Amino acid sequence: MSESGKSQNQQSCDNKAPVVMDPSMLAAMYGVQEEDEIDLLEYWNILWKKKWLIISSAFLAACIAASISLTIPNRYQAEVLVSPVKSEEGQSGGLASALGGLGGLASMAGISLGGGGSVEENIAVLKSKSFLWSFIKDEKLMPVLFAEQWDAGKNRWLKREPEEQPSLWDAYRLFVEGGLLTASTDKDSGLVTLAIEWTDADLAASWANTLVERVNKYLRQQAMAQSQRTLKYLNDELMRTQIEDQRKALFQLISQEQKKSMLANTQKQFAFQIIDKAVAPDKKSKPKRAIIVVLTGFVAGFLAVIFVFIQEGVKQRKQADAGDIA
Repeated sequence: MSESGKSQNQQSCDNKAPVVMDPSMLAAMYGVQEEDEIDLLEYWNILWKKKWLIISSAFLAACIAASISLTIPNRYQAEVLVSPVKSEEGQSGGLASALGGLGGLASMAGISLGGGGSVEENIAVLKSKSFLWSFIKDEKLMPVLFAEQWDAGKNRWLKREPEEQPSLWDAYRLFVEGGLLTASTDKDSGLVTLAIEWTDADLAASWANTLVERVNKYLRQQAMAQSQRTLKYLNDELMRTQIEDQRKALFQLISQEQKKSMLANTQKQFAFQIIDKAVAPDKKSKPKRAIIVVLTGFVAGFLAVIFVFIQEGVKQRKQADAGDIA
């Protein structure tokens, strides 16, 4: 074949249009299945056909949630704002330096050279079992806290078996774990907010104020008792010690402890100084009925959409199976 013939054949091959294979044919040839395309319009049509089912489900769930929320009693949160009472750190620090090697003796006597208890310690006392149990018993709160289990007419519990009646442990968990009592400290100002949340606004305010008064009294009595024990120990040491330097240090310890005892006797707001007393709130804190209704309706509508898609998928699968059999 001549060179001109070869060039003509090559040119004719280049001028031929490329062969386009059908994707379905390729899938059949190589055993590859076509990927299902997401048809948003088809999904919208499915939802549109079932729109009344979705809307009615959401509306019915919202109505049920509204009805149930109306049976939940309102809860009111009363807050009392307090400031931690600070000890005289400067005087304590000066005393510690003056004592020198007698720091161990002061520690044995139970004297804290760095001041009183911290805010965290005082709040821990407020939330302690012994303190709250005493508060619950003195204020006779068990029938109030568990009113649904109390027979006011007969002045007794509905269930006669002691193991089935509410206990102080149940009341303690209601206060601490159930959110009835909360205490929070502002990191910037150091102020402490003590809150009581209960179904009766007046009771909530009364309990909040009473708890602050009681914890001040409780810690003050503890400090007074500790001071008495410390003074007895120091006086005994003074009687046994003949070294003049140690006697001077003991006199300083006794003077400091007498001052602490005097302050504990006279200072009613011993641990927390009340800045803003709790008053009965005029608005409820719980339940948030509007939020409950909206969220319930939204969740019910979402579940209805999922149900519609599942129902449509099952329907299409049955039709496909019926076509394969035919």
